[in-house]
Amino acid sequence: MSYQPPHFGPGGMAAPPYGQPPRKNRAVLIITLLLVLLIAVLGVGGVLTYRLVADWRSSNPDPGPSAAAPITSPTPQRPNPAPTKPPTPKPPASKPPTTRPAATVGDLARRFVAQLNANNPTAAAALACEGSKRLIPTLMQTQLAPPTNLTLGTVIGQQPTFVYPLSGTTERATVSGVLVIHNLSTEPLCIRAFTLTPR
Repeated sequence: MSYQPPHFGPGGMAAPPYGQPPRKNRAVLIITLLLVLLIAVLGVGGVLTYRLVADWRSSNPDPGPSAAAPITSPTPQRPNPAPTKPPTPKPPASKPPTTRPAATVGDLARRFVAQLNANNPTAAAALACEGSKRLIPTLMQTQLAPPTNLTLGTVIGQQPTFVYPLSGTTERATVSGVLVIHNLSTEPLCIRAFTLTPR
C-alpha cells in the first residue's frame, strides 16, 4: 500500500482565521466592577466607623489615669458643702436620615452623563463628591475622547450607593462601564466615580 498525501482542496492548506475581531473579554469588566464596588463599600464602612468612634468619644470623655496621683499624708477633712445635683446631659440631637428619591439620583446621573458627552470636565467635577473632584477630570481624560455618546442603564443598588450601567461610544469605539453615586449623610448627593472599558 502506498502513502497517500492528505487532500487540502484547491489552493493548498487553509490559512488560520486571521483578521477576525478578538473575542469579548468580560473578565476585565467584572473585575473593574468588583473593584469599584469594593472601594465604595470600604469608603462607606470607613465613614460609618469614623462617625461611630467620634460619637462614642464625645459621649465618653477620657477622665485620665487615676492611679497616677501621688500618695500623700492624710490631711484633716473639711466639712463638705451641700451636695449639688450634677447637670443632666442632653442627649445629642440626631438628624433624621436624609433619603433622596430615586428621581433625584437619576437626575444627577443624567446631568453627569450629559457633561461626559459634552467633554466638560469642569462641570462634571462640580457634580462629584469632595474626594472625587480631582479624580473625575483624570478619568475623563484617560477614558473618553470626543465624540462621546453614553447612555444610562437601569439603576442597581440602593441607599447609600447607587450604581448605573453605562454604554455607548467614545471616539467611535463601543464601550460599557458603571457610574457610582453616593448619598451619604456627611455630604450631599454626589458622583463618586465612573469607569469605562472597550467592548
